[in-house]
Amino acid sequence: MVDWKELDAKWQKAWRENEVFKAKPGSKPKFFLTVAYPYVSGPMHVGHARTYTIPDIIARYKRMRGYNVLFPMAFHFTGTPLLGAAKRVQNRDEDFLETLTKIFGVEEEEIPKFEDPRYFGDYFARKSDLSYKKGMRMLGYSIDWDREFTTVGDAYSKFITWQYHKLMDMGLVSKGAHPVKWCPGCENPVTDHDLLEGEGVNIIEYSLLKFRLNDYVLPAATLRPETIFGVTNLWLNPEVDYVEAEVNGEKWIVSEEAIEKIKNQGFEVGKVSKFEGQLIGRDVEAPIVHKKVPILPADFVDPKNASGVVYSVPSHAPYDYVALTELQEKPSALEPYGIDLKRIQEIEPISLIELSGYSESPAIDVVEREEITSQDDPKLEEVTNEVYRKEFSKGKIRGWVSDYAGTSVSIAKDQVHQELIDRNEGSSMYEFSEERVICRCGTRCIVKVVEDQWFLNYSNSDWKEKARACLAEIDLIPPETRKQFKHTIEWLEEWPCTRKVGMGTPAPWDPSWIIESLSDSTIYMVYYTISHLLRDIDPEKLDDEVFDYILLGIGESSSISKSSGIDEQKLEQMREEVEYWYPLDYRLSANELISNHLTFHIFHHVAIFPKQYWPRGIASFGMALLKGSKMSSSKGNIIPINEATREYGADAVRLYLASGVEPWQDFDWHPSEAKAMVGHLERFYNLAQGIIEASEVERPELSLQDQWMLSRLQKHIQVTTDALENFEAREAIQHAFFLLNQDLKWYMKRTGKGESRDWVLKKALKTQIRLLAPFTPHICEELWHQMGEEGFVSMAEWPEVEEDLIDKAAEFSEEYLRTVEEDMRNILEVTGIENPERICIYVAEDWKQDAYLKALDRVRERKIELGKLIGEAKEEQPDLPPEQIANFLKRAVKELRQISKERANTLAEEEINELQILSDNTEFIKNQFGAGRIEVYKADDPDRHDPEGRAGQSIPFKPAIFVE
Repeated sequence: MVDWKELDAKWQKAWRENEVFKAKPGSKPKFFLTVAYPYVSGPMHVGHARTYTIPDIIARYKRMRGYNVLFPMAFHFTGTPLLGAAKRVQNRDEDFLETLTKIFGVEEEEIPKFEDPRYFGDYFARKSDLSYKKGMRMLGYSIDWDREFTTVGDAYSKFITWQYHKLMDMGLVSKGAHPVKWCPGCENPVTDHDLLEGEGVNIIEYSLLKFRLNDYVLPAATLRPETIFGVTNLWLNPEVDYVEAEVNGEKWIVSEEAIEKIKNQGFEVGKVSKFEGQLIGRDVEAPIVHKKVPILPADFVDPKNASGVVYSVPSHAPYDYVALTELQEKPSALEPYGIDLKRIQEIEPISLIELSGYSESPAIDVVEREEITSQDDPKLEEVTNEVYRKEFSKGKIRGWVSDYAGTSVSIAKDQVHQELIDRNEGSSMYEFSEERVICRCGTRCIVKVVEDQWFLNYSNSDWKEKARACLAEIDLIPPETRKQFKHTIEWLEEWPCTRKVGMGTPAPWDPSWIIESLSDSTIYMVYYTISHLLRDIDPEKLDDEVFDYILLGIGESSSISKSSGIDEQKLEQMREEVEYWYPLDYRLSANELISNHLTFHIFHHVAIFPKQYWPRGIASFGMALLKGSKMSSSKGNIIPINEATREYGADAVRLYLASGVEPWQDFDWHPSEAKAMVGHLERFYNLAQGIIEASEVERPELSLQDQWMLSRLQKHIQVTTDALENFEAREAIQHAFFLLNQDLKWYMKRTGKGESRDWVLKKALKTQIRLLAPFTPHICEELWHQMGEEGFVSMAEWPEVEEDLIDKAAEFSEEYLRTVEEDMRNILEVTGIENPERICIYVAEDWKQDAYLKALDRVRERKIELGKLIGEAKEEQPDLPPEQIANFLKRAVKELRQISKERANTLAEEEINELQILSDNTEFIKNQFGAGRIEVYKADDPDRHDPEGRAGQSIPFKPAIFVE
């Protein structure tokens, strides 16, 4: 058995001592890629490894392709994650402390140190065996560690100060009131990276419509204010205690849960008390339409959502229609409130929106279509979304609504909202698009309208236009993400870029605020180009003029050297690094960050840098799961990297992470599957040992089987190369490892020991080691060394396709034989026959061959006319039953339409003699199955042995088989 731990350590030490991955400007073409630096509020686990292994594979591949590669790493300390984690330690959160000690292995006596957020960060960044740096080294990442930094370093803060001076000078930062996600526990705005739950949840704006009950206001919340013209009643939940509160000088009645939200959204809230009277059954006056409507009971009204008050438009809201129908059909539900049943039964839905494809009442259409009869039916949510979405995009206000007749719903919505505000009959309220938004400190977040907050103005039209221009030219992996990027660019408006609490850079114009973590991580990729050179420079010397020169080429190095006190040669060296490495070739991160970080990355680059420095590519990755559940360090649902590498070895972990699914798909870690990769690598290593031990020979004369193996090798080189160019790691490893190993196994089965076999296997192994080096670098370095090759395989030349070794006829011949062998094996398994006395193989008749190839030509030309083809065949074979010809060609055409273009070309361009292939290999087939004898016939051979009439079933390239 291979000692994987020893092997990993050996080559990691060799890379480190020889500075193999240290990057410097040079004459080679450059390739610069970065992956999102990690938040270090917990250990590195296999989910993180999925994120970081793919870029390392690409970095290693590009080096072997002749590029000068820069693949750096840093650690994200800024924001509130570390503060939140440290606070949980300070508060003696038992669950969290148990996670630290029992899952992460932190010693009890060390726990008090974790109350310091910087210590917490350093511990998981680089100090402990659980740290990211240790984990990345354990996995053999080809990172240039000379450029490592943290986001709380003084030099980095100077860099962020320069960035935000630029944005402020451009008018892209402003101050004002804006709704933000807010943690009452931290008393701070939060963004996605600050959350335990609720990443990606949006803030949505409700309209509050003031329904009046004498001196009271019942503010009903809706996303569809234009539907007020179809109001029939108001809904309250009879199981909820409502409160009355003084709000902006009015008496409001809302759910108790709504009060805290209202207080935080710019409303002046006075005395709050429980409402003692009965509300259900009374009449209120609706805004704008000014008509009386009744208050009715409905269980679907959620007191935790917005105001806890809802108005009813049954013609256009499925929930309203179902709730109203239930009341009309169940008088007992009205009795406790003394409501006149007749009045409720007389309520008719009011249609106010025209929508093609539906009746006057789309809500009724979808409810009846889905046979929904209860407010508890889960299908209600689906049909509600259907109606709302289609009415918003395609609906128009009906002619009887005079002020808005013919107006599209999407426009009327905003116009009615503004009319309500102008009349003092409505206002805005903000709510989350999903219920649970939890800060890392454990507090449930709310939406708060923050006064005097600083924002990035992503709504700026010129800025958006530049972002669109950049996106149009950027390479996106996978391409389907372009739609999501476009959507994000359009909906992004003001983004709160500062907070009062957290770690990070003070806002340069107001040090009482700190730049938040998604806003200080947008252009740090350029900082990597100079981070190693900034270490011996006093950060106080790094003013805006210095960064203007280094990053943008503004000014003269001599004058800037004099004013800053920084050596001129050092300034020029840093400028040279930027000019050589920038722009960034690829940015890699998670799919979930498209809606913020990755799009911010585009916005900030186009604002600050000239076009030649704009990003060239972005790759987005899927989520990592553990047995179907999302991995979470804070919840302890992880497998730390040090544990995984100890159990399986670095290369098995890397192989598993790359081979399961493509990078942009969600990956699910199962320990049994990871363990299986160890077995695959063990077998590969053992196979390689046998090949390496064989004697060296000059190129001999090659057999058909040798030509097949070498041709297949070229195929695997080509597909692996093409796949890695497109970041298709799974496709690449399938060919570089699994499929190539299958071919080697077949080849060794087909050939006996000899010089040609030894030569081919050595050539194949040397190629395969290089193809695998980006994926499993440790074992590849070991085997490369054992083969007597010089230097590191990590820096060796990538294999090139040798066109003269491509032999399509040989490939087809062997694939054909392998398919026939597999068919025989299946027949023997089904029949239960062992050591058969005789196997008869029937090759299709000549007329079938001719008709098949003619059909192939028509399929390739996309001119297939089955009837005409059958007619021609009948004319050419007048003695054959017409039905036999028709049935054959129908089957043949169906098959030909499904074969690959490559196979179609081979069939058309190569002379394939099935009879010859099978006749030449009867001894091989006989030995494979322990058969008494193998007989090969043309299907129409009059002397064939065919007791069961199987010969007629043959078609070209799929012979019929009889076993006895």
